[in-house]
Amino acid sequence: MWEVINQRSLLIREPNEVRILRLVRDSGEISRVEIAKACNLNKAYVTELVSKLIQAGFLEETGKVETNGGVGRKRILLKFLPMSGLVAGVDMGMTHTTVILTDLNAKILQEKTFHYQIETPVAEVLLKIVETIKSLLGEANYSDTKLVGIGVGVQGLIDYKTNTLIVSHNKKSWEGQSLSGELEKNFKVPVYIENDVKALTLCEYLLGAAKGVKNLVYAYVGDGLGAGIMINGHLHRGFTSSAGEIGYTELEPQGFYKEQYPLMYDGQVIFGQILTDANIVQSYRRNAPVQGTDELSVTAVAHKAMNGDPIARSIIEECTSLLSTLCIHLINTLNPELIIIGGKLAQCCPLVIDLVREKIHKDLLSVPAEAVRVKAGAYGEGGIALGATSLVLFEMFEPLHTVSLHAARRQSFIRNKIVHSN
Repeated sequence: MWEVINQRSLLIREPNEVRILRLVRDSGEISRVEIAKACNLNKAYVTELVSKLIQAGFLEETGKVETNGGVGRKRILLKFLPMSGLVAGVDMGMTHTTVILTDLNAKILQEKTFHYQIETPVAEVLLKIVETIKSLLGEANYSDTKLVGIGVGVQGLIDYKTNTLIVSHNKKSWEGQSLSGELEKNFKVPVYIENDVKALTLCEYLLGAAKGVKNLVYAYVGDGLGAGIMINGHLHRGFTSSAGEIGYTELEPQGFYKEQYPLMYDGQVIFGQILTDANIVQSYRRNAPVQGTDELSVTAVAHKAMNGDPIARSIIEECTSLLSTLCIHLINTLNPELIIIGGKLAQCCPLVIDLVREKIHKDLLSVPAEAVRVKAGAYGEGGIALGATSLVLFEMFEPLHTVSLHAARRQSFIRNKIVHSN
């Protein structure tokens, strides 16, 4: 099994193989001559690379030909085979984990979720993830030799060299624990661990609202508050892997917030305490004169705001004002082309995007503020597992100008396995 995976994984790390594979995948059907023109490569060299990709199972000839108007030799067309490999994506949450299997086009083929107590040891959760991946493969009659990588999204800061969780305020007992060892041991494939918001950012970049955008900020409001940053088509993680932790920005002075945000402010110390789904709901409960019998959620508050409830509308306005303040700081620092607002509130309430956009465009530094676009994310929390698969697909298909931390780990992992298998 390892020989096949090694060959297929290593093959498409060379820039020209990546370029050809992406071109065929994005074109649907294309001839070798068209590939040579598009990539500015010698035809014989393209034929050699295409033969390798066919042999590895990533491409096939369609049986169709391009006639070229009846002039010259007929050109055989090629297509990409998304089922030539499978990727497992894992969303490790506080009390539940979702595992998906996708093809190489990120199409979800299988999905399962299991639940546990918040104090459950990480080793127990990882064993259950192994069991779930094996179950998904078995139920669909997929061979485990088709698995080319596993991605995991989790809350907290990651040490990418060791795949350990450095800091997690929700999972203190998981800190310092390897999140990849058990998975690598059982499946013999590279495993990539990433912060959940950064995984969502990559999901939006490859598959969602940010396709084709190289410089963007993804701001997520949910159980907590965080941001993902893409610079020149690469995730920016920072020196200590903590880039984007905007939730820890302090609220000062208190008097200002009491006056400007009377509904949402309740003595919070940082933005990550005031800008959360839970606080949006609690703010409505604290201030609404009449409480209904329906279960209250951030979605319900958003619907109330859109249906004319003045308290709900004021809460949304306060929320978007706070969020806009953070976004303006990010815009003036990073100068992105696009700001994506993620989370349930932005997904179910178009008013949020309109208000954030309006305030951003009024910033004093008008050039970057007016140039930036603001959009709602295409994926919610469900995108974390898909974002985790994106970690694998990004390493496989994105041409890299520099070697990423994940790519370096991937190559080291494969070399070690080759040595041990011999």
